Amino acid sequence: MVTRLFKTFSLIVLGSSLLFSVAYGQDYQIDIEVENPEDVLAIKWEDLMSQADLDAILNAPPVSHDGFGWDEQLAGSDPEQDPFQKALQSFDVNPDLIDQRVLLPGFIVPTAYNEDRQVTEFFLVPFFGACIHVPPPPPNQIIHVTFEEGVQLDNMYEAFYVLGELSSQVVRHDLADSAYSLKAEHVQIYNY
Repeated sequence: MVTRLFKTFSLIVLGSSLLFSVAYGQDYQIDIEVENPEDVLAIKWEDLMSQADLDAILNAPPVSHDGFGWDEQLAGSDPEQDPFQKALQSFDVNPDLIDQRVLLPGFIVPTAYNEDRQVTEFFLVPFFGACIHVPPPPPNQIIHVTFEEGVQLDNMYEAFYVLGELSSQVVRHDLADSAYSLKAEHVQIYNY
């Protein structure tokens, strides 16, 4: 189970980074008027991880294909002694991004609604289904977003751009824990 989840997480993170790097490699434009656009950093999900966590994920332990050993090795290892296990549960943030205005595409996992049934608080996650169908990504791959205006979420499969100032405020919730928080200026559908 852990092996399958790790493979899925790794493929999604790497696939997402490839998809988003294509988008960031282009001069993409969003259909919103942004104050001081020169202050906005377009980031990728891996930018949120500390270098140690990124190295640990990219250099994961070898996978045993015989069905034995790998799950037990992970279950028995001490997260503080095993960099890979630590990375899967890490609250380590990238200090260079704190208090910066960032733009990042991701998927919305709603946590609060207004009276018009618009989402006013949510987790922004790197792949669809995170926090719902599988164990959540590491906390440093989850951003708790507040958006007072609210966003209409008609389709959970749609990705959204989120623009706002990033902080390292930890949010603990029944669905997941996040190492980052963001008060959104704008939220809009991500067209790719």
